[in-house]
Amino acid sequence: MKNSIPKSFCLWAGILLGLLSHGPDAQADGAKTWAPVPNGPFHWQLQDTLDVDDTIRVVGADLFDTSADQVAAWRAAGLYPICYVNVGAVEDWREDAKAFPGDVVGAPYWGWDGENWLDIARFERFATIMEARFDLCRDKGFLAIEPDNIDAFEADLSSKPTGFAITREDQLRYVDWLVDQAHQRGLAIGQKNAAELVPDLVDDMDFALLESAYRLGFMHEFDVYVSQDKPVFAVEYLDEGVNANAFCPVAKEHGFQGVIARLDLDQTPQNCP
Repeated sequence: MKNSIPKSFCLWAGILLGLLSHGPDAQADGAKTWAPVPNGPFHWQLQDTLDVDDTIRVVGADLFDTSADQVAAWRAAGLYPICYVNVGAVEDWREDAKAFPGDVVGAPYWGWDGENWLDIARFERFATIMEARFDLCRDKGFLAIEPDNIDAFEADLSSKPTGFAITREDQLRYVDWLVDQAHQRGLAIGQKNAAELVPDLVDDMDFALLESAYRLGFMHEFDVYVSQDKPVFAVEYLDEGVNANAFCPVAKEHGFQGVIARLDLDQTPQNCP
């Protein structure tokens, strides 16, 4: 994180001071509110050294790999930190990977070594693990959760199934539980992809994070988030041949914050102007 704090952060910090200064203690006081996610430049990076520049307002980082000290530094600089939590698959390198019961670990997640789908239809079998992850997110000082892989039901309709025949109803039951768990902890939570679920989730989710929506043609499905004053971060990938001159004007037209990144999310992303 660069040491200088731009003057433009001061007003933002002042507005949110009361809300952000308490963080994890909010729920201890019985509050049921969480800090709204700002709409602005988004730094989304899950690997390697994060160098967040002075234009950024929201930063998405890995729950396990990001220290509480780093999160505190971001918040002191006026940034809004979101923690990445894989809620739909188990990654064998995580410190809690062996805690998942073997019978809920399914087929490999295509394209990502060491990652396997979870049987979210029986999420009660690993609910305590997810609760512990959400606790850690809160305790490190993050303000929101990015829940990855909430589209298992779509995978089971494709040529790359989970191994569990998960239904749309299974998915919604699990996501509703995740939303409740986040909000109980004073954390915002966002919808990641899964465009078919927008009508069911938009009223309860606090922001949206899209991958390849421009390339795949589902940006319009998330316009309702903007109509509810909830930010949408639309990410397109260099590895997939994104053309910034074509993508960025469309993102702006939708009212989305356009971001260009690499698939591995291991380098500083570029925000659309």
